[in-house]
Parts: sequence; C-alpha cells; structure tokens
Amino acid sequence: MMCLIRILAISLALCSSIALAQESSAEAELKQELAVRDSVMQVQGDACTLEKDSLRSVIETEKAKSENWEKSYNTVKKDNETCAQMLSTSIGVNEKKKEKEDNDRRAAAMATSSSFLGGVGIGLLIMWLIMK
Repeated sequence: MMCLIRILAISLALCSSIALAQESSAEAELKQELAVRDSVMQVQGDACTLEKDSLRSVIETEKAKSENWEKSYNTVKKDNETCAQMLSTSIGVNEKKKEKEDNDRRAAAMATSSSFLGGVGIGLLIMWLIMK
C-alpha cells in the first residue's frame, strides 16, 4: 500500500510538473508572441511617425509655395494695374495732342483760305476802281 501511495505521489508530481512545464512553455510562447507583437507595433509606430513627419514637411513646403505664388500674383497684379494706368494716361495725352494738331491744321487752313479770299476781294476792289 505504501508503494501504491508512493507511485500515486510520484505520478501526481510528474503530472503536475508536466502541467507546469506546459504552462511555462505556453507562458514563454505567449511572452514571445507579445514581444513580436510589440516589436511589430514599434516598427509600425516608427513608420507612422516618419510618414507623419514627411507629410508635415510636404504641407509646410506647399504652404511656402502657396505664399510665394500669392506674392508673385500680387506683384504681377500691381504691375499690370500700373501699366494699365500708364497706358491710359499715354492714350489720353496722344488724343489731346492729336486734337490740338487737328485744331492747328483747321486754323492754318482757315488762315490760308481767308488770306486768299481777302486777296481776291482786294483784287476785285482794285479792278472795280480801275474800271470805273
């Protein structure tokens, strides 16, 4: 009977050690899986951080480009307004100059025709005085 108790105790000890070995093996496997998961998550986190930094850099670059384009547009717009104003002034000056030249031509034509008619009138008057 004592032998039976010893066998039973040894069997029980053996089963418990096997169970403990299985549990410690399962626990080690679980810890290993957790370590792999944590390392994968760390790599993905680093990749996300890099991508986020890259996207931030792209946004800052695009923002700088946008500000530069806006400044260039405003400069071109201002230059265009100045040019249009100068062109308008130049056209106005040229029209006034052309009007003055036309008035001068009319005055010259009027003076020429007046002197011709005056000469004809004096000639007719002299001929009338001579013929009388």
